[in-house]
Amino acid sequence: MGDVILATALFAYLEKRFPGSAIDFVTDARYAGLFKDDTRLRAVIGVDKKKDDACGGRLALTQWDKIIDLQNNARSRSLRKKLGFATVTGVFNKLHGNRWLLLLLRINGYGPFDSVASRYVRAAENSPQQCPEIPPIRLIINADHCQELPENVFSKGLIRPIVALIPFSAWKNKQWPERYFIFVGRYFLAKGWHVVILGGPGDREAAEEIKKGTGERASALAGKISLFESACLLKRCSLALGNDTGLTHLARACGVKTGVVYGSTTEHFGFFPYGSPSYRIFQTGLFCRPCHAHGGNFCFLGSRPCLTRTKPENVLRGLEELHISP
Repeated sequence: MGDVILATALFAYLEKRFPGSAIDFVTDARYAGLFKDDTRLRAVIGVDKKKDDACGGRLALTQWDKIIDLQNNARSRSLRKKLGFATVTGVFNKLHGNRWLLLLLRINGYGPFDSVASRYVRAAENSPQQCPEIPPIRLIINADHCQELPENVFSKGLIRPIVALIPFSAWKNKQWPERYFIFVGRYFLAKGWHVVILGGPGDREAAEEIKKGTGERASALAGKISLFESACLLKRCSLALGNDTGLTHLARACGVKTGVVYGSTTEHFGFFPYGSPSYRIFQTGLFCRPCHAHGGNFCFLGSRPCLTRTKPENVLRGLEELHISP
């Protein structure tokens, strides 16, 4: 999902670069609903991985001036072939060589601030050079389409500031300890804030455990609200804290000041915050970081010190500074 959210910077760039153009966005069907209010797009086409042949047939009916492949994998290359080689095409550079140099030899060949969003723009321009002034990621949501916030986000009619906790990831080596998230949640509850715990359907039980440890006024919403509803809720949050994962990128795309905890991954891979809104990165430098391109589940040190040594007291100080920052 993080890759998909970062594409919103490209929407803004294309709108300015090619004013009046019609932009269609092809993405995983699970995420298509996030973009239903995006006025920069003419159409959002959700693809079911099991039925992508049907998608190719629909897209082939349109005469394209330009195709930008933001995935550059076997499936996307197959789709490009169906649409015709005559079309001018830009392709995302995954920089696999740089990735393996960093992972295996600890040689950093990445450029400064070489974010995935900037590589998307370079793919659109079909240029290897850095592109200036990459727009911030931003999700456009019509407030009229957002339902009421879930029960207990407002307490006794009093509107409290809200902090979103995003404690989960598909990769264990990206997950900051749940007890640390509980520590942060308790702190904000004591300040009179409301705490919401977000995640996917598979995180429902774990979210309830974090709620139990945090306090009854916290709301465990993982698996209980849709992705679009999560975005609506994030639009109302004052702060968010999460792992290096898709929902954390979504928080920033919704304009939330966000703290991001890095474990086995690193900002050099391109999935790091930039621009506005304000953010804080929390990480501990270790000789073994990064150990995996996507996160991984095995730690050869056993205890995942890249995560456990990032203490919640330090994160809280950073979040307080973030809250009062411009």
